[in-house]
Amino acid sequence: MGRIRDWRPFFAIAVITGAALWLLYAGWESDHLAVYGAFAVPLVVLALGWIAWVWHLRTGRVGRATAGQELDHVADLLAVAVKGQWERAAGERRLLGAEPIPVTWGSPSLPLAGPVAAATGSRRFAPLPGLAPTGETQLAAGQLTDLHAVYGGLGSGRLVIAGAPGSGKSGAAVLLVLAALEHREQVPAQDRPKVPVPLLFTVQDWDPHRQPVRDWLTKRMQETYPLLAGKTGEASADSLIAAGKIAVILDGLDEIARDLRPVAVQALSEQASFRVVVLSRTAEMASAASKLGVLQGAAAIELRVIDADTAADYLERVQLDPPPDGWRDLIDRIRGKPRSPLANALDSPLTLSLVRDTYQSGDDAHELLEFCDTTQQHVSGGQATEQITGHLLDRVLPAAYAHRPGQQPPRYDALTAQKAFAEIAAAMNQDGTRDLQWWRIHAWAPPAPRSIAGGLVVGLVVGLAVGLAAGLAAGIVPGLVAGLAAGLVVGLISGLAGEGDADPPRKIGRPRLRVLAQEMLAAGNPFTIVDTDAIFDALDDPDAIRSTSPVASWRNDRNYAIVFGLLFGLMLGLPYWFILWSLVGPGGAVAGLAVGLMLVLSGSQVWPSSLAAAQLARRWHTPAQLMRFLDEARDRNVLRTVGPVYQFRHALLQDRLAAASSKNDGDATKQRSSKAGVTSSG
Repeated sequence: MGRIRDWRPFFAIAVITGAALWLLYAGWESDHLAVYGAFAVPLVVLALGWIAWVWHLRTGRVGRATAGQELDHVADLLAVAVKGQWERAAGERRLLGAEPIPVTWGSPSLPLAGPVAAATGSRRFAPLPGLAPTGETQLAAGQLTDLHAVYGGLGSGRLVIAGAPGSGKSGAAVLLVLAALEHREQVPAQDRPKVPVPLLFTVQDWDPHRQPVRDWLTKRMQETYPLLAGKTGEASADSLIAAGKIAVILDGLDEIARDLRPVAVQALSEQASFRVVVLSRTAEMASAASKLGVLQGAAAIELRVIDADTAADYLERVQLDPPPDGWRDLIDRIRGKPRSPLANALDSPLTLSLVRDTYQSGDDAHELLEFCDTTQQHVSGGQATEQITGHLLDRVLPAAYAHRPGQQPPRYDALTAQKAFAEIAAAMNQDGTRDLQWWRIHAWAPPAPRSIAGGLVVGLVVGLAVGLAAGLAAGIVPGLVAGLAAGLVVGLISGLAGEGDADPPRKIGRPRLRVLAQEMLAAGNPFTIVDTDAIFDALDDPDAIRSTSPVASWRNDRNYAIVFGLLFGLMLGLPYWFILWSLVGPGGAVAGLAVGLMLVLSGSQVWPSSLAAAQLARRWHTPAQLMRFLDEARDRNVLRTVGPVYQFRHALLQDRLAAASSKNDGDATKQRSSKAGVTSSG
């Protein structure tokens, strides 16, 4: 269809509006007011749909240049959201402090990728504007500040970053993202579309057997960035991937199942049309590569362990000058020859940060030295190093929840946090994930009690309200019947809503008629009544340039559900309001509100998550206000945030806490068995 001239859409909109108003007026003047609402609301919706469709035709013919400009605009908005997300994360991880932990890298100690010449000699990607091509010499050794030049100039566009547990891979990825975004901002405006927006995701929820990387990536982009929510956002995310407007940094390859690792790498080799960086532990990546899981054309580097002198120098720089006696002894012990288990334990950013953060009260470093001496009396070598690392991890919660002068006392004590996080970590490990997504907490508790309790409460409230309103207008018996029917229906649906699902949280935005028009065009005609999905898409926020935090996403989802519930409740409830007004008076209004309440509950993840938190408080003795507990843990550096999800400060901390839960469960089982044995023998 050709483009409508400027005056024609306005004339068409005027005709539609005039006809709709005349029909509304004619219906109001008739003697059938009881059915007026059932006629008026669909008419208004249909008229708005026609108006949106006509307006879309006015602007629907968009040239390729304009479409490209729109995609570049989305990429720019995405860059702002990504920057906000990872600047906040870098602050939480203390990566931007005055004294960063020095990390270097070099050639990998195990075979991880193909020949270096294949990566540097590839012409798959031109160097990013302002960067020189990466040569083999640059890949021999470097510091974290050199990673961006390697990434941006590598002809193959593919890089593997490996390292030991706690070696700083995730921190290196965050700094790489921020460096890439800073470079994107600094290039001339005409070159900015040539610089992709870097996105950092963990791959633990990707099943490469069932899901192409492009589909999985689109889903993760939508979950993390509200501006890409809904069907329109899904199309934008897919277009960004197809146009090479993003680069992808994938962390946690070692966290997926062993048999999936080579499959995932092969899938990336075949399907990734964008720049890609893969992070993994060295041994796991080498194992995947030995099973044909080679990222074709990739260069590989490995983060090095921190030598004793560098570790000692770092700890000396973050203490008083001169250091207290305990710290002085600790630093001397690290520098001592031969290399001690303590020095071996403090050879990574993780353990150095644990010492820095958990030994803060003057001279208490003597406690660590005493532990090391006691440990070495019983074990030596690698076992001693492992136990020292475990001791440092065990200090995280007591140090985090200790009351410090000048600060507000923690809401929860260390013992409560220990028990709660042990259960949470065990549940996360059982799910095979490092992401604590609040909207999936309901999966940790059985759905039946949640459904029954939620359904009873809502059904009782709605039933009493409807029954009272109907009883006042039509008598006790009709009121009881109406209240019972309304309570059963709304209670049943609310109970089902209390079970929850896996949909990510959403954020309310300004209503967009163009989205409604696109939904109608997709259906093939302008007479399609707008469905629920269309309303969801029309309410999504297209200009959200912030990657929301977990608490903000909780509030956004709650607000979204309220607005959606009221809107859809009015659309469905108003006709019944008008129909029932002549029969039961204000009882019809209660019916409309009941519909809205039902949809508020069914459209939100907050409702099932809140009910599940109450269940977990009973089963696991976790705090009932779970979101407040989790966010305080973030403030105390036990958890960190990645967009709308929480993660433990380090995977080793999660595993340590989960092991403690398993040990407690095992001890409890033994105690129960012992008691049972005593009883039977008695």
